[in-house]
Amino acid sequence: MSSDQAREVEQQIIQFSQRVSERLEKLVMPLLEPGQAAKKQQEAAAIFRDNSLALAERVMSLLDPRRDLQDTRVLVLENGTGSLARKLAEGGEVDVVSAAPTQQMAEMASSLNPYPNIIYRSFNPYPTTEAFDMIVGTGIIACYPKDTARLLLQNLAAFCRRKLITELPLLRPWFRRIFHREKVSVGSEGGLDLSRFKRVELFDLIENSCGLLISEYRTQSGKMIFKAIRKVHQRTSN
Repeated sequence: MSSDQAREVEQQIIQFSQRVSERLEKLVMPLLEPGQAAKKQQEAAAIFRDNSLALAERVMSLLDPRRDLQDTRVLVLENGTGSLARKLAEGGEVDVVSAAPTQQMAEMASSLNPYPNIIYRSFNPYPTTEAFDMIVGTGIIACYPKDTARLLLQNLAAFCRRKLITELPLLRPWFRRIFHREKVSVGSEGGLDLSRFKRVELFDLIENSCGLLISEYRTQSGKMIFKAIRKVHQRTSN
């Protein structure tokens, strides 16, 4: 990729990050100012918060606290609630960096879930340029167009020393697309079309393009949460 192409890609990520942030800020804001939002907005925000807490529990179920949350440096891809970062920070002697698409989203997450060993920051324009023992996603990557989501996952894999855990939507059969209505998630009420992947496509992306190995995965409500580990003898960027 030439320097001009790289700059163009970075500008696209910045633009999409701003778009993602604008949508999700509206969804999360009632959690910060509950008395100033309409009832429907409060209900949507509450469901989004509950879904974020449920995702945090799913992530924790894939971890061994004694091995994964001791003396570990973790990057969390933030969705604006701070729920997942807080859950991981409370799980052991772990330092958490929580990166949101924009500074505005990072500040919202910090206000909702302040904690002494969480550093909240924004993409710049990629989620990270430094290595972490473990990288954990909230599903925010799916809010980007598919090609951009692939690029972001490849970026994350390059800086992942040990494990990458995230949840991504699966491509539904056509008959399910007609009748299925998604509860409030990262994309649905935020007005964002989520990028969806075929299961085989996800395995190919993670294990071939990203150079990791999916060691465990579970599917639920049209999404797949997976844990991918660094392949033996591979090195990450520092």
